[in-house]
Amino acid sequence: MVLRCFGAITLAVLVAGCGGSNGVSADIPQDKGDVDVADVVPVDIPDVDRIDPGISDEGSDDSAKADIGKDDGVKPDIPGDLPPDVKTDVPCVPDCRDRFCGSDGCNDYCGFCEQGYLCTVGGTCEIFCQTDCTDKVCGADGCNGDCPPGCAANEECSTSFTCVLKSCEPKCDGRVCGPDSCGDECGKCGDGMFCTPEGQCTVDTNCYLVTAEGRCVGNERQWCEAGVLKKETCDTVGGMICAYDNTAKVFLCRMPEVCQPRCTGKECGPDGCVGGTCGTCDPATQVCSTGGRCGEPCPVDFPLTGLCIDDFTLARCHQGILLTYDCYAAQVNCRWDAEQKLYNCF
Repeated sequence: MVLRCFGAITLAVLVAGCGGSNGVSADIPQDKGDVDVADVVPVDIPDVDRIDPGISDEGSDDSAKADIGKDDGVKPDIPGDLPPDVKTDVPCVPDCRDRFCGSDGCNDYCGFCEQGYLCTVGGTCEIFCQTDCTDKVCGADGCNGDCPPGCAANEECSTSFTCVLKSCEPKCDGRVCGPDSCGDECGKCGDGMFCTPEGQCTVDTNCYLVTAEGRCVGNERQWCEAGVLKKETCDTVGGMICAYDNTAKVFLCRMPEVCQPRCTGKECGPDGCVGGTCGTCDPATQVCSTGGRCGEPCPVDFPLTGLCIDDFTLARCHQGILLTYDCYAAQVNCRWDAEQKLYNCF
């Protein structure tokens, strides 16, 4: 049988267009003459899926070819889609509807209240007021309101801010102090006085915190005796003052003590009397120690363990001044004392 095909053809075209079958693969010479089927050598044709995508026909456009069966993870751009790493900013819209102050929701403010007014959560300005209901069960709270819990319908608020019956009549006949039976008082007593159950003011003789040792209130001596508070005003005309007596160990009305300076063993510093001194040191080179001795001031960061200036001289800082000791006079050396953990003469 003779097949006739025209033009330059490949085996794939030959098979499809000239009635060939699978298993026949060969290029047909570009001859317009007859071709004998017997002259065609059969060869294997690889499946299209198994063709190496890297092989291309000579003279073809590589850019127009697509890889077959290969997924490189790159997704094509689709018009209208944004890359996943691109974020769009949505503008903030301020909201000040029915708000006169406070935040607008966009890091700004709808307005501010005048001094003395406070911005509420709802964005309105209200007058700022601190209520005061201490020891009150009724009455005004100081901010145009009433203190809780308030009085019942048959009660009214007394002047002491307690609830009393509306029909209550005060009972203060013969009383100058104490309750009036209607939640109020008939009067109050002065300092140092207290109100008796009968409604009379009398001297307060309760000792409270005053002891038998007593105390001085100004120039008045006060002390507790048998549970009763006693008082005595010292005679200032005679030079008496209220003061503590070191001999009796109590507060008494007494003549002022004459201070005796105490300077035994001291060469400087206070003498124990107001404004008195035992002496002064050379201000150019010396200071007064806490023990009342003049000496060279201790150097900064001088070690507490002391130091050996040489083999026979020990230096220590004592009470704020630098002291030196002659170890040679005692026929010993200056060295480290491991037992006491300091430098010493031994």
